[in-house]
Amino acid sequence: MENKMEENTTKRGRPAKEKAKLNYSINLKLTEKDFLSVKEKAENLGMKATQYAREMTLKGSIKSRYTIEELDRMRKISGMANNLNQLARLANGSGYPKVAMEMIKFIDEIKKMLHDS
Repeated sequence: MENKMEENTTKRGRPAKEKAKLNYSINLKLTEKDFLSVKEKAENLGMKATQYAREMTLKGSIKSRYTIEELDRMRKISGMANNLNQLARLANGSGYPKVAMEMIKFIDEIKKMLHDS
């Protein structure tokens, strides 16, 4: 069996996004204390130190999409949604009275999490 490749085939799928190439660099010397400060701030925003420095240089500030607390809260809500789905399936299969206490505990957890925010 031989491979037949047509020269005029078109690529399928989504077109590649064009990225601006970073051709220029600025060397920046920092003390260890300053570097650790930049690195910590970048990690808190989920960025690399170089990306953080670039954004701060060009824009003067960085707006995080989500804080670490918000990301943690979203993970907890996702887990609770999974638990709620499991309880709903259990209630549909064995009847609501058998699951009622679990649902009440679950609702209390949700209320507590929402009030803590």
